[in-house]
Amino acid sequence: MASTDTPEPYYSQGLRARYNIDGIRAEQAKTQVDGVYADIGYEVEEQKYLTRASARVKAGGLPTTVPDAWPTELKGPLVWTSDSFKDETEYVYTLTAEDKTELLSALESFKDHGLDGHEVNKALFPLPKLGKALEKICNDVYDGRGFAIVRGLNPDDYELPDLTIVYLGLSSYIAQRRGKQDQRGSMLIHVIKRGDESDFDAQYGEDKPFHTDTVTDTLCLFTQELAAAGGRSVLASAWTVYNELAATRPDLIHTLAAPDWPFDTYGRDPSFYKRALQYYHDGKLITSFSRRLLVGHLPHEPRSPGIPGLTEAQAEALDAVHFIARKHEIKPRMERGDIRFINNMALLHRREAFENAPGISRHLVRIWLNNDEGACWNLPEPLRIAWARVFDDNDGERDEHWDISPIKDPVSGRVMRVGGSCD
Repeated sequence: MASTDTPEPYYSQGLRARYNIDGIRAEQAKTQVDGVYADIGYEVEEQKYLTRASARVKAGGLPTTVPDAWPTELKGPLVWTSDSFKDETEYVYTLTAEDKTELLSALESFKDHGLDGHEVNKALFPLPKLGKALEKICNDVYDGRGFAIVRGLNPDDYELPDLTIVYLGLSSYIAQRRGKQDQRGSMLIHVIKRGDESDFDAQYGEDKPFHTDTVTDTLCLFTQELAAAGGRSVLASAWTVYNELAATRPDLIHTLAAPDWPFDTYGRDPSFYKRALQYYHDGKLITSFSRRLLVGHLPHEPRSPGIPGLTEAQAEALDAVHFIARKHEIKPRMERGDIRFINNMALLHRREAFENAPGISRHLVRIWLNNDEGACWNLPEPLRIAWARVFDDNDGERDEHWDISPIKDPVSGRVMRVGGSCD
């Protein structure tokens, strides 16, 4: 039996061979890890950011143009601000009575096959009319504004196994492949309050920083239960953020595009990997980062000891993305049963503060989707490796776990697995 001190491999043997990951690791092992790094944490501190930005600008010597072959301005439907949508009908599709009848028919049709619920797909979940509306939503996500909400599904109308089949079947019209969201192989992550879920008086009183879920082209969030107050999922366009940086601080685009950002793997082998946060590839800007993987998240997940921290330039760039996104964000209304589809390559998201109450606990179900039928954007090599680990890891080293309800400790009753940024 292997020693328990041996770090768990981050990449499977098959992926290591396919992408020459051991060669990449050898290069990254040369990274100096005993330098002086920036003082930056998971919670965003505006005054610290402003002080750092002022000091770097005053020091001078910063690039005054965007990187070679990068655009000075991005255009198209992905460039939007807080004032771009006159009302929610522009991005919300509300299920009709006919749609709901079609969903029930599709559910019964799928169950007639006698398959496990996670095997549902478009072919086995026929939606002749609703499917056409979902095709338009798919286009909106990948080639339009970058997000959409399907509204009107009532969680109380279904037993939990059937409800899971319905939202998986519906989401398969946006993208068919679902990814492993952690080292365990969890396919459904329940985004709920951390710790003892019976502690309803606890306030998640801080807004979370903007980020992406790192490794998926479409982020799907099913709203199983709302918070008693707050808790909206907030969106911003990374393309809009880019345009402001290009016009005001192009040097930070150089920093975001540099392939030297250290991502923590939290005790696995390798202990960290390096890549850029932004790519301009095949005519599209792709943004991909998790703040937790770059700076840790105290007190829950401190950054692994012995790996590189962020430089002053990286710390400023990371915070700049957050604060510019805050200027242009939108806060779509949430209802129980909402299914959100977010282009995770082009949009940033965060969660606003919320409060639970007895019998009312915020609960989202997160799915990572990949559309391999031509909708997913062409990815640069570092992201192809990341996507392969999530969607193509078929070597048998990680099983799939389909937890349709949160896992609880059998003794304490506390929730053992909760959602957060990806790992």
